[in-house]
Amino acid sequence: MAKRSKKKNPNMLTERQKADIRHNEALDKKKKSLNIRLNIALGIVLGVSIFAFLVLPALNMNFSSYLSEIVGGDMITEENDTQMGVTVDMTFIDILTALTQSPKDSVDYISKNNDSSISSGIVYNAFMVMMTDDDVRMLDKAYVVSLALAALTLAACVILLLGVSVTRGKNRNGIALAVCIWLFSAASALQWLFFVAVGIASAGRGQIQPHIASWLIFVGGAAVAVVYTVFCAKVKKLDADRRDVAVAARVEEEKTNAVS
Repeated sequence: MAKRSKKKNPNMLTERQKADIRHNEALDKKKKSLNIRLNIALGIVLGVSIFAFLVLPALNMNFSSYLSEIVGGDMITEENDTQMGVTVDMTFIDILTALTQSPKDSVDYISKNNDSSISSGIVYNAFMVMMTDDDVRMLDKAYVVSLALAALTLAACVILLLGVSVTRGKNRNGIALAVCIWLFSAASALQWLFFVAVGIASAGRGQIQPHIASWLIFVGGAAVAVVYTVFCAKVKKLDADRRDVAVAARVEEEKTNAVS
């Protein structure tokens, strides 16, 4: 008598097994759709963040004062009193390269890079009349921290780019991608919060606030963290909802062999 082959016969699948296979295929389609949406979200956030980092202003500094406050009210009449304004916008690249201009201090940098038609010497002297040495040192320290945060933000962008390139090409997830995403989200939040804190500390002396690049990177970091968290939750739910067709098929085959 010929030995019975133990190779599975697809025609032996029960209707329940076929339904389970169709159920799992539907779950696979949903997971594929989730992967595509995650890849799109990561691509948009990375593209916008890198563009913002390289091109757009991240920090806005706006200082204004009346001439009478600088040289003294006795020397300037009310009719001749005018307002002097200085605005400085810095990109993250400006923050990283500011020291290449060899400024004497942060005030010297602001004076040389303001958008007004007033000469840097006049602007510098005006600042020094209104600021104490402690004010200048505090502004210098704020620059050092912003320099560190700019470097951290750049590193986080590069690490996320590498992490996405390595893992998402094969739609892989795991701890490595999660670390890249959370590092980027933390760096994006820290740089924005620091600029906000500096603005609050400088209230009354000028307006210092995060500009468009800082906002875009912050929103991107928050968005990608939320998207990835939701993605992981949905994938986990899909995996838990899968049906083990292989076990059912093996049981059915053993029953058939026993009857024969």
